[in-house]
Amino acid sequence: MYFDKKTTTMNKRITSILTLFFMVLLCNMVKAQVQHDDSLTPAIDQLLKKIDTVLQKERMPGLMISIVNKDSILFSGGLGYADLEQKKPVDGTTQFHLASVTKFFVAMGIQKLIAEGKLNLNDRLQAIAPEIPYTNKWESTHPIRLVHILEHTAGFEDISLNKMVNMTGKPLTGIEAVQAIENSLNSRWKPGKMMSYSNPGYNVLGHIIEQVSGIPWDAYIQQTLFKPLAMNSTLFDLSGESRQTYAKGYDFRNGSYTLLPLYMPSSNGASSALVSNASDMAKFMHYLLNADKNSNVDLLNGNDILEMEKVHSTLASQNGLQTGYALGNDLFPNNKKVTFRGHNGKGEGFGSWIFFNREAGLAYAISTNCNTNLWPVSQVIEGFLTKNREAPKMRTVKIDKSKIEPMLGYYQFMNPKNERWEFHRRIFGGIKLLSIDEDKLIVDRGNGQIDSLMHMENGIFRLKGDIIPSCVIGHDNEGHPFFQGYGNSFYSKTIYLPILLQKIPIYLGLIAALLSIIYAIFGIPLALFKKIKIADLCLVLLPSLGIVCFLASYRLLGVTDAVHKELFTSVNATSISIFAGMLFFGVSVIIAAYLLYRRWPQINKKWVKFPLVFNILFLLYLVVILSIHGWIGVPIWSM
Repeated sequence: MYFDKKTTTMNKRITSILTLFFMVLLCNMVKAQVQHDDSLTPAIDQLLKKIDTVLQKERMPGLMISIVNKDSILFSGGLGYADLEQKKPVDGTTQFHLASVTKFFVAMGIQKLIAEGKLNLNDRLQAIAPEIPYTNKWESTHPIRLVHILEHTAGFEDISLNKMVNMTGKPLTGIEAVQAIENSLNSRWKPGKMMSYSNPGYNVLGHIIEQVSGIPWDAYIQQTLFKPLAMNSTLFDLSGESRQTYAKGYDFRNGSYTLLPLYMPSSNGASSALVSNASDMAKFMHYLLNADKNSNVDLLNGNDILEMEKVHSTLASQNGLQTGYALGNDLFPNNKKVTFRGHNGKGEGFGSWIFFNREAGLAYAISTNCNTNLWPVSQVIEGFLTKNREAPKMRTVKIDKSKIEPMLGYYQFMNPKNERWEFHRRIFGGIKLLSIDEDKLIVDRGNGQIDSLMHMENGIFRLKGDIIPSCVIGHDNEGHPFFQGYGNSFYSKTIYLPILLQKIPIYLGLIAALLSIIYAIFGIPLALFKKIKIADLCLVLLPSLGIVCFLASYRLLGVTDAVHKELFTSVNATSISIFAGMLFFGVSVIIAAYLLYRRWPQINKKWVKFPLVFNILFLLYLVVILSIHGWIGVPIWSM
């Protein structure tokens, strides 16, 4: 018995010593892999002062910051407050909701399955997940493939307003989660033609990960990416429940901050549920910059990441342009010295960016807990990272007029995110390729904006001042000219006259709306003094009230989208007000048209008849076109 007790004590001591030894060894290994460069402390302090100035100017409550180069973590921490009420500061452990940055990690999960031979980019969606409820009238000749969903080229629409958040109180899982956003899964053009950002597409990818891996999509990414990198504070918020470690999100308007709620994500969360902190994001970006040295079988290597940086499926990429949305990440031609790729995210009270350049060995991630613009912060950080770099010398190539000149003309905008809310871009969002000047293509973008695009080679252009091309002109598979540029916008050459014939009556309708309000303002006092009849006043007053109600409803729509998305999901005072306000515009114009018909014989003066006919006629045109596109009486709760 004595011997057993002694042996047990010795075993415990040996176990403790070995445990301590391996803990020290592990810590040394981590330090060897990821180091903080203390020599840059004064420069970092100066950088943080500049960022803090931007923070105050842009009204950001707090900011998460991770800045990394290939050799070390330069800074991971934060500025400002995670909680304004309690004055709780942001630090390296404060968790921020990173919204659409989630897509980059979901794409990495898909790429991991591809690397394991379980998926292929060209796999047909119908073959790998036949239960997905989508429609594609070109399926027999142009099927939806995995790469189309990854690169947003399946033609799916973005999420409907009433599907943006989940108010059921229960997370959506499995095929039920995909069925919840089924109304967005409709190919509007041949898959692979052009890119249109679609959150529902990444919900589909989450489901595919589950089907292939056999475990929930979030658990798969935790196991294959977060765990090997010791990203212990990174998770996917599928519950919408607040935690002490979370930064609180705010909306700033009219000089004050409004605390915004957290929601359960729409569908399965694979498009928007990521939560992380500065420390974990620094670890991730350091791995990303050194992926070519990775020997860990549980992580993607440099070739896998390189494949994720390629654009595979668009017409633009087939014509040589690689600027655009690749596998869960985009390439941004903003910096004049080094170009960064990555992803941004915008959620309820949060804005987030993650950018990297693996060749240059630079990366950073930022997130603010307010609906505000991160671009000023990005400029300061990129200026710091690239201050010792020279801008590359750019060359241009003379344009072959025989090839490009026949392609000059008007190009119609073709790829809105949502057909209902952006239908006007198909009418007013076009561009004109005006002329050729040696190595420059002159483009009229409308509103007096004329661009000179510098020719790089083979119909590929860059904006003046950029260091990479971002525009291309070419022919589609049917030989029709197209142009892609200005942030993945796709344009198809067309005859301008039909577009002009759509623009003119809309402009006249807007003039009629303005005149109706002016007539009503002058008509009310005339009616009060009995200079005109009430019936005649109604001919302009009714449409004026309708116009005011429509504008008020549209504003309410925007404010609700920013601060109270949950009100879109049910019948309530807000959703009914939006519905009724937009419907009243149509009804008021129709009633005014009927009244004009009835009053016509009693109106003797032609100078009164003409403006009334003008107003009613073109307001009716607005009602018709808005009705066709679903803007009159919008039942948001059942879209």
